[in-house]
Amino acid sequence: MLPVQKMLLHQPPLEEVSEVLRTGLAKNFSFAEVNVVDCPDLSKDPFDLADKGISGQPRIVDLGGPDYLKPFAQKKKNYDFKTVAELSDLPNCLMVGAGAGPNHKVGINCELICNVKVGEGAINKTRIAKIDETTGFYVLEEETSGEFSLMGNFLVSEGKQGKVLQIKAKNRIGIENFVSCIHKTLTAHYGDNAVGLGGTFLLQTGKANIHVMPDFLDEPLITDEQTNAWLKFFEMDAPLIHVGEIVSADPQKLHLRQEHFHCFSHHGQGGHYHYDTTPDDAAYLAYFSVAEFVYRIDLPETRNFIF
Repeated sequence: MLPVQKMLLHQPPLEEVSEVLRTGLAKNFSFAEVNVVDCPDLSKDPFDLADKGISGQPRIVDLGGPDYLKPFAQKKKNYDFKTVAELSDLPNCLMVGAGAGPNHKVGINCELICNVKVGEGAINKTRIAKIDETTGFYVLEEETSGEFSLMGNFLVSEGKQGKVLQIKAKNRIGIENFVSCIHKTLTAHYGDNAVGLGGTFLLQTGKANIHVMPDFLDEPLITDEQTNAWLKFFEMDAPLIHVGEIVSADPQKLHLRQEHFHCFSHHGQGGHYHYDTTPDDAAYLAYFSVAEFVYRIDLPETRNFIF
């Protein structure tokens, strides 16, 4: 059985969080609007999630981590969504987020875009993004084994439609990307009172800088310079559908990945989100739940890397 540590998150009222985020986003985007709304049906276009909503006992799962990738990949660190759902005390759930794809199934290291309904009425819309070793270019494809490797950062919920945060932001005027702006705004306001958000956002227009991990190296991967030289970066086109989570603080020193989003599309592009590359044209639409808990699963014994 994998070790699990459960941390209670600070869960302020949605209206309070919306006001905090509205103030922070306005410093980074010329248009920023945050409201509390009834969640639309996220199983429909343009989001195409595996269930209708992101409400109902929302919790964040932080499993494994980059210390299972670096300095050498621990290729036997493989997991499955069903077990993760059970360990997070929600065996019937929607699970969305970012991680590493199942290298033992795909045959190569890859990015995971988790989008799965686990348990009753199971639906798996998960995708992986990988590098074609012949062309050096990316490939986005469906991956329905129900497994993944190394790390995962997910929002887990009952998949119900409820009250959620809706964020609209356009025309980036600051240096922070969309995710980092939200993360830093929450951290500045709430300090060590960790607040967790998870769900989905759409880059509606513009382009974004996205990386896709290639296959594992034979030599050690240690420094940021080595990591950036190893990763493959691409400019990808909207619309891009992102899934993932944000945690504003790590007061219990659980080595949390405090922001992690991966994206997919219906035009063959996807991977790990970094930032939009066309700030004047960037437009975002997001739906987030405020999480109740973090479940820290299989925390690495050696904790040297955030990525």
